[in-house]
Amino acid sequence: MIVVLGAFDGFHRGHALLFERARKLALLHSAANASEDWTVVTFSPHPDSVVLGDSVRSLFSEEERDILARFLNVPDVLKIPFDDALALMSPDEFITLLESLLPVTGIVVGDDFRFGRNREGDAAFLRETARRKGWFFEIVDSLVVNGAKVGSSSIKKLVSAGDVVGAKTLLGYPFFFRGRVVPGDGRGRTLGFPTANIRYPEKKIIPERGVYAASVLIGSEWRRGALNIGYNPTFLEPSGTPRFETYVLDMQESLYGKTLTVFLESYLRPEMKFDTTGGLLRRMEQDVQEVRSWFERTRALSADVYRLLSKAFSGFERVPT
Repeated sequence: MIVVLGAFDGFHRGHALLFERARKLALLHSAANASEDWTVVTFSPHPDSVVLGDSVRSLFSEEERDILARFLNVPDVLKIPFDDALALMSPDEFITLLESLLPVTGIVVGDDFRFGRNREGDAAFLRETARRKGWFFEIVDSLVVNGAKVGSSSIKKLVSAGDVVGAKTLLGYPFFFRGRVVPGDGRGRTLGFPTANIRYPEKKIIPERGVYAASVLIGSEWRRGALNIGYNPTFLEPSGTPRFETYVLDMQESLYGKTLTVFLESYLRPEMKFDTTGGLLRRMEQDVQEVRSWFERTRALSADVYRLLSKAFSGFERVPT
């Protein structure tokens, strides 16, 4: 079993290179000797949330990460429970644990991977361990795009700043969130723009407040949407966690109780407070027209990535509660 080892706060284009290398190694070994397989080994929860505390926000939830594994054709994901005891393990102790869980024949890691107590385990340690045990061992260099290394930290910064186009470049797909539609104030329906108030995953990175063009996956159907992230300051005093309200274009049926996946495509404008309801309504009409124009101009939903995302989400059993 060839193991791709990493913390993996979601999966991006750099991680896809690791998976492709493991897939090729497994095929090569299978052709030369016997059947070989590969898998991803990661941790749950993410180590940073244990070591650094609850203030750490993830790029994707556990459910979202599992769906992305399907999207990237990962055959299996083993999640090792991460707690204080695991954090204090030496690199040798962790390797012993790994061998007790899987019949390891090889390891693939990124060039910046560290593990074990005080991050003492590195590529040099793994290379020597693999040599002693007769394992395959591969280090995959970090992917560099526009002069910068692709990593979860850089993607989170882009999302937090509202640069979802930049985030998509590094991820290989649009940044998204998945949640159940819960009752809201009903104000959007009164204004003629019924919105789906979607429960946002806990401890997930929150994008810049404002209005976005969004693609919305409802079951197996793609729809165009206008997403507003914010506090609705025209009517309410800002407090707590912002709301994630999506107006699905050309849809009148109720979405209450359904699970929607919303992909952030383009940042349109910041959150604004209007002096009158009429001013807000006129701006909402303009936002919807800008969303229509964006989709007509880009033809985004015809791209192959959306077909592959639909396949990954199809039949996924677990849904957010």
